[in-house]
Amino acid sequence: MTISGPRLRTLLGQAERAAVAGKRAAAVQLYEQILEEDATAEEAWLGLATVTTDEAEQKKLYVHVLTLNPDNGMALRELARLRGEIVTTPEPMEPEPVVEEATAAGPDPSSDDGEVIEEAYELACYRHPNRSTSLRCYSCGKPICTQCAIKTPVGYRCPDCVRNLENTLYEATPRDYLLVPAVIFPLSLVIGYLVVRFAGGGFFLLFFMFAIGGAIGSWIGRVGHRVAGRRRGRYLPIIVAACVALGVLIPAGLFFLMGFAPGLLGGGIYLFVATSAAYYQMR
Repeated sequence: MTISGPRLRTLLGQAERAAVAGKRAAAVQLYEQILEEDATAEEAWLGLATVTTDEAEQKKLYVHVLTLNPDNGMALRELARLRGEIVTTPEPMEPEPVVEEATAAGPDPSSDDGEVIEEAYELACYRHPNRSTSLRCYSCGKPICTQCAIKTPVGYRCPDCVRNLENTLYEATPRDYLLVPAVIFPLSLVIGYLVVRFAGGGFFLLFFMFAIGGAIGSWIGRVGHRVAGRRRGRYLPIIVAACVALGVLIPAGLFFLMGFAPGLLGGGIYLFVATSAAYYQMR
């Protein structure tokens, strides 16, 4: 059945342009959206078959097209090609262009001037309504602009779907968010005090802080990971890194207020290296 209605015709035009441009994932999304609204749309089934890469799936789609229209020349030829057959079919007729502009099909009672004005449906990014787009999220089908699109192995996804997918990987409980800082902060405070107290000047000692800071930060991260029962949490890396940072800043601030600052430079190096190492160890 030929697609009718301005919205579906507009979506069909966008799908065909996406397919020509090589944007297969976007074309598939648009064709599938058309079929959700009109399961008898012959052009959408045919277009979906042309952008599908799996031959078995292509055969099923072409067979379905022929159930809708047994005389569809393109479906007959492509199905024969996939089956290794030789079938002579009439030359295909030039397809009717997809009309996206307003057409006059008779007077519209709701129009004051007696002309039909068909609304031109434009897709807009769901996060940036002022940005037109032909790209849709592979998972939920919401329109997304190029700035919001996140490339994944199966296609482009929106930030919400990516975040929901990440949430399935995070198993930390509220107890973990209380227990981890309760263990990590005192530990970081003791180590930070020792670093600020004894990491004085000297090129060799400062150079040594780069190496030891990374090792200590990674060890603290592993301790935090073990305390959390090896469960991952979205905000646990930030909490552990903050504990490491505060473990240095608090004693450094106290030493500075007392006018005694023997290892502030070494503490600063440790702060940068250990905090980064602890954060990435917890991710």
